[in-house]
Amino acid sequence: MSIDSKPVSEDGWQEVPANGDVPAYWFFTRPLEKPEPDDREYRLIRLQNGLVAMVVHDAVADKAAACVDIAVGSLHDPDDVPGLAHFCEHMLSKGSEPFPAENDFLSFITSNGGIRNAGTGGSYQDYWFSIHPSLLSEALPRLAAFFHSPLFTPTLTSREIHAVDSENKRNLQNDGRRIFQLGRSLSKDGHPWKKFGTGNFKSLTEAARRKFEQEGVDWKGEEDSGDGGPVGRETRRRLVEWWKQQYCAGRMSLAVIGKESVDELTALVVPLFSKIENRGFEPRPSLKEEPWGDSEKGTIVFVQTVKDYHSFNITFLLPDQSRNFATQPAQIVAHFVGHEGPGSVCSYLKKKGWLVDISAFPSRRNREVPAFTVEGRLTKEGYLHYQEVVLTIFNYLSLLRDTPSPLPAYHFDEIKKMSSVSYQFREKSQPHTYASTLGYELLEPYPPEWVLSGSTLIREWDENLFRSVLASLLPEKCRIMIMAKHHQPAVIGENPDWQAEKWYGTGYVVRKLDQDFIGNANQPNANGELHLPAPNPYIPEDLSVEKKDISEPAKIPTCVRQTDYSSLWYKKDDQFWVPKAHVKVDIKSPMAYCTARQAVLTRLLTDLLEDDLSEVTYDAELAGLDYAVNNYRGGLLVSVNGYNDKLGALLDTILERLKSLIIKPDRLQVMAEQLDREYRNFYIRQPSLLCDHYTACLLMPIVWMPEDKLIETPFITPEDIERHKTDLLSKVYLEVLVTGNINREHAQRIVESVEHRLDARALTPLERPQVRSLLLPPGSNLVLKREVTDPKELNSSITFYCQFGDIADARLRPVLELIVHTIREPAFSQLRTVEQLGYIVASAFWSSTGSMGLGIKIQSLRSPSYLEHRVEDFLTHFREQLAGFTPEEFESKKAGLVIKLLERTKNLRDETSRFWGHIRSGYYDYLQSTKKMLRLSKR
Repeated sequence: MSIDSKPVSEDGWQEVPANGDVPAYWFFTRPLEKPEPDDREYRLIRLQNGLVAMVVHDAVADKAAACVDIAVGSLHDPDDVPGLAHFCEHMLSKGSEPFPAENDFLSFITSNGGIRNAGTGGSYQDYWFSIHPSLLSEALPRLAAFFHSPLFTPTLTSREIHAVDSENKRNLQNDGRRIFQLGRSLSKDGHPWKKFGTGNFKSLTEAARRKFEQEGVDWKGEEDSGDGGPVGRETRRRLVEWWKQQYCAGRMSLAVIGKESVDELTALVVPLFSKIENRGFEPRPSLKEEPWGDSEKGTIVFVQTVKDYHSFNITFLLPDQSRNFATQPAQIVAHFVGHEGPGSVCSYLKKKGWLVDISAFPSRRNREVPAFTVEGRLTKEGYLHYQEVVLTIFNYLSLLRDTPSPLPAYHFDEIKKMSSVSYQFREKSQPHTYASTLGYELLEPYPPEWVLSGSTLIREWDENLFRSVLASLLPEKCRIMIMAKHHQPAVIGENPDWQAEKWYGTGYVVRKLDQDFIGNANQPNANGELHLPAPNPYIPEDLSVEKKDISEPAKIPTCVRQTDYSSLWYKKDDQFWVPKAHVKVDIKSPMAYCTARQAVLTRLLTDLLEDDLSEVTYDAELAGLDYAVNNYRGGLLVSVNGYNDKLGALLDTILERLKSLIIKPDRLQVMAEQLDREYRNFYIRQPSLLCDHYTACLLMPIVWMPEDKLIETPFITPEDIERHKTDLLSKVYLEVLVTGNINREHAQRIVESVEHRLDARALTPLERPQVRSLLLPPGSNLVLKREVTDPKELNSSITFYCQFGDIADARLRPVLELIVHTIREPAFSQLRTVEQLGYIVASAFWSSTGSMGLGIKIQSLRSPSYLEHRVEDFLTHFREQLAGFTPEEFESKKAGLVIKLLERTKNLRDETSRFWGHIRSGYYDYLQSTKKMLRLSKR
């Protein structure tokens, strides 16, 4: 880049004068702090209109991506039009002056192997896409035009108001949404946090309807027109007015990732996004006052849930933390309060039989409401003893406050080291995910040098700030929420005065905390079982990477060891170069799922094992190691991943505990209670998810439904699980995958160690569980109908499945993939956008052993029979559309699919998951995508 000789400012910025079609801009001259393996080149620029952008050159990118973030959201909605920012998100991307077609952006992105989406939060909105790198220069003008010349097409007004309404109806029975909105609705009057962010038909149109009623204007009769009649036109007028009052280049950030050089990306970005107007608004608007007054603090709220469970939530307001990114004191407090090791709140409450899990965290969106939250799930006994549970948390906070200053140095040293290690060996993610992350980080007040690392690295210990956060965590300043489907009189008293939250109808009761309770919660800790964590033995020491020069990374793992007892698939990391590894151990046993009782026993065994391991393995999780023990139809799957230095020790600990696990009656009671509740809650979920579940079950030879397993749960004893564990592990076959920074000899030693720990006999080939599925007979026209069990669920759903043939058919599979790729955008545009059948409309490739097919899913307020009719009608028209493709159109669709098939894995986790998917399928067809791409290219 040719730079004028203008001097660099003291803060590191240098102006680049206008050059032809490229307006003047500034760029940051100092190096950015980035992870060691990150081979991308970055440039931070600032346009004359105030927009800040990061352009990223990735020489090996197989997808380009971009994201625009705006520092405004639903908190900035007009008081009388809740949901207007969300409505803006829907309307903004439906056409611009240069690209007026409503589906131009969607069609261009999806037909070229990309994806796109947008989101609205309280203090931000983001719009992002990914696409083939060669098409970035055509996609960016479309994105930029949304912000300098959107159409807000009048004829789409009514449709998109109903789309927002449909999205809201989808979530009406979602406990997470209900509880979150209740917390906001209980803010003091007039505070922005009290607003309803999602919006619905009523909230978006009520102001317009009220206006016309007051003016005596007859607005009825035109509601179904495209522009929504007088009400729709007025709502759109308010939308455009809000956009002009809130959208501003100075409030925006942009992240672009492409294969072009940073010079080329800069030359592409600056002219396009300099067109956005800077209206002179406050660049980073934030809430200026707390959402709670004295009447909202020191309260307890009893909440009625849709699902049957018990939980608690304690929230404290914090001072502004946005400038504490180098020390992150609230995050360090959360480390202690949410700890699960010996001496922790979690450990103590689990021993009492009151707690299932716990977490503690500060809010991330600093421009919204800075807060600190402790939440967790309770057993029924824990719910009945909720006061003791809450007091234990305040006891631990008192313990922290009363710990002499300075705090023992190893606590912060471990936290600092792991934040550094985590950052330095951070792997790549999907480009659109990374662009979204960068777009958000650019809105934060980090020094420019730290824009990549500011949210991750904890650099300094500041005991005063740490203790200032603790000083805010007092009972008289908090709000406690206790959640249950059915609240007991012993907890809430007789005949409580239930209120209904305005937007979701959530039942609740608010009371002031008892002064005696507050007094007890403020006492010094007297619980001798609580203490601070000991030093972490799992902190990695050897972070070396065995890196070699290679001509090309290997595409598949190799079976390097096979016996009657086990097989080992192995691939040494040869492209990501991080000190990490993944090990998956599939312990196959026919005893895992033959009957509903065996299925319950296997599940309880894994739950009890993870429960028994929680204290031991929590340190490992803090040190960047992760593990899971899952049951499935064919046995148990043990997975460990993370820094390879102490990965083997963690795996050995898990297997040793599996073999020696003693079933404790009190913990079995807790696990069985939670499992029983999980089974009972299974059908209280999105109808679209249930539809997919039932469709998948229809293709499986043996499925034990929740109601089958519920029958068995009450009759399980510790002795039953002990016997089942012995039977399950007495005769097995092991299938193991090892990937990452581990050499072949070490991988073989891992398998030998697993075999030694399990000490089992080998299953014969005929005894090994096989993955099977059912095939639909030719000409089938089967319909499975089920009623939604939640009486307040407004939505129905349909999954329309068309079986095409054998998944092993190498000629047919790429044809089906091309059909699915081609149908995705027109199905979405017609069934969701045009016909407005529902918020959830999706088409997908369905696969199972021996079969594959096309699935179209819709969740809607309309009846399933009507949806079936609309899908059939759509498929009829799509066949005609497909038959009418010109050779050029056909080649374009193929090229878009090839882009997807050629996409490389971005990190070791993704690569491992892809390998494991092929292993679990039983086909071991690791080069499947390459074969499909070659077949498509020859057609």
